[in-house]
Amino acid sequence: MRIARKAGVALTSLVMAGGLATVTSGSASAATDEVCGYPSIDVFNDAGKWAGSAQWSANPGCGVLGDSLGAFDATADGYGVIAHLSAPDGSIPERVVSTAGHNSPYTAWKSGNLPEHHKYVMWACLTKGGVVSHCSNNKVVTS
Repeated sequence: MRIARKAGVALTSLVMAGGLATVTSGSASAATDEVCGYPSIDVFNDAGKWAGSAQWSANPGCGVLGDSLGAFDATADGYGVIAHLSAPDGSIPERVVSTAGHNSPYTAWKSGNLPEHHKYVMWACLTKGGVVSHCSNNKVVTS
């Protein structure tokens, strides 16, 4: 299952390279991993099934720009995935990207240059009908 999930996320990242989509704007259960070399953090729906992930790309690769935050929605369960990135000291505005309103599977990315070698906090939540739930734990990532 883990290999299939990684392959699905990597394939979606490569597909997005042709037309990079940029979007501006309960209980928690999460696992962390790397997808295509990117740090990622998973979120799970009410049924405990993997619903998607937040992904961080500090450097360009696999068709994604550097300093990019991604949200990947893997399942047609009615939830969208919202990915968040924030500086622990509040030195940058929070970066948010969402798959809400799109049919899954779907990946959205938001890019923008950040200072190099700084630490940021990434997390993901699910949203359904405008209500946010099922947030993951935080993961520290570096630009």
